[in-house]
Amino acid sequence: MKNNKSRWFATSIGSFFGVGFIPVAPGTAASLITVLIAFVLYRYFPMPLIWEIEIFFILLLIGFISARDLIRHRDIKDPAWFVMDEVAGMWLALIGLPKNNLIILISAFICFRVFDIFKPWIIKKAEGLNGAAGIMLDDVLAAVPSWLICFAIWKLFL
Repeated sequence: MKNNKSRWFATSIGSFFGVGFIPVAPGTAASLITVLIAFVLYRYFPMPLIWEIEIFFILLLIGFISARDLIRHRDIKDPAWFVMDEVAGMWLALIGLPKNNLIILISAFICFRVFDIFKPWIIKKAEGLNGAAGIMLDDVLAAVPSWLICFAIWKLFL
């Protein structure tokens, strides 16, 4: 009974409460929803930078735990419906950036999706890692150049 609850919880978290089961582009949907959540949180519940960082680490941790559980109990490598990696990566791509600026939000979303889909160099290598690390780290690494580009856009042009 406990294993069934554990698997249900891992599936719920991993699919970002069902978003991953959207039939077309579930990773893109999860990334977009993450941007919308960040926008709403910023607008109605502004938070200090340290909270944004803490939320990222919480998302990363629960992503690793649910990915590890799915691999252990279902022997699944990286199913398309597992989108918690996109959620954590997209959140990282937005940390410290102004979430009330539409140009920044759209740029972060587009950059993150491009780096996540095309996976240049080290991002592709991270995807090849075994276990939960391979599932989660490629999206975290895709967030880094996305953040750098958006930070540059913000500071140089906005």
